[in-house]
Amino acid sequence: MKKLGFIGCGNMAKAMIRQIITKGLCQPEDVIASALRWETLETAHNELGITVAHDNRTVVREADIVFLAIKPQDYKNVITEIRYEIEKQLIVTVAPGKTLKWVEETFERDVKIVRTMPNTPCMVGEGVTGACKNSFVTEAEFAEIMKLLSAFGEAIEVKESVMDVVGSVGGSAPALVYLFIEAMADAAVADGMHRDVAYRFATQSVLGSAKMVRDSGLHPGELKDQVCSPGGIAIEAVLELEQHNYRSAVIEAVRACTKKSKDLF
Repeated sequence: MKKLGFIGCGNMAKAMIRQIITKGLCQPEDVIASALRWETLETAHNELGITVAHDNRTVVREADIVFLAIKPQDYKNVITEIRYEIEKQLIVTVAPGKTLKWVEETFERDVKIVRTMPNTPCMVGEGVTGACKNSFVTEAEFAEIMKLLSAFGEAIEVKESVMDVVGSVGGSAPALVYLFIEAMADAAVADGMHRDVAYRFATQSVLGSAKMVRDSGLHPGELKDQVCSPGGIAIEAVLELEQHNYRSAVIEAVRACTKKSKDLF
């Protein structure tokens, strides 16, 4: 079984590790992780049973697949530190803005790289991760990485040219959904429902609707039409939203995320 290394062991990395282990894709003893703070490593070891190390180079030497689960601004220093430990290891990046070309040039050598962009619902096993690879990664190796990524949600291969869009419609989208749930609950509270009950209704409605889109194979517009009976209450709500440019506002919000991502990196 391949040994997995994680440089960085924050909440997202721990969630990824937990789901990979839970799905039986590796055992705790097959994972080694490093982090700056001992408290972080101690927590990861106690919660997940994995091996921990302070030295990033130790992680690389002992792993077959290395996840760089660190902040984008730390990538250059970490890559400089580990570049000469790389032999046949496959590197998986987990950060916005760091292109395959940039990572290759920073390593200053031929390295197998898979670029990924997961989102926070990975923490509950319902995330979505976009992924692409460089030319040194074989199809079999990429399939293995996609299997690991699928442990914490859906993994989708994309062209690198749309990775900034992945960060918007995947990475940032949960914030828009949370805002929508909060607004629906606020409306229910305004009309007399207790807040805890309102959040339960709003949350389950969003969850169930998302599953309908995913599992039915029907267009979202068709599913919307099924809810909106002639002269009914649902079409009244749709009309009200359209009068406030609802769909246009969502489209512009997501595109603004993409633009911001390109500008930052």
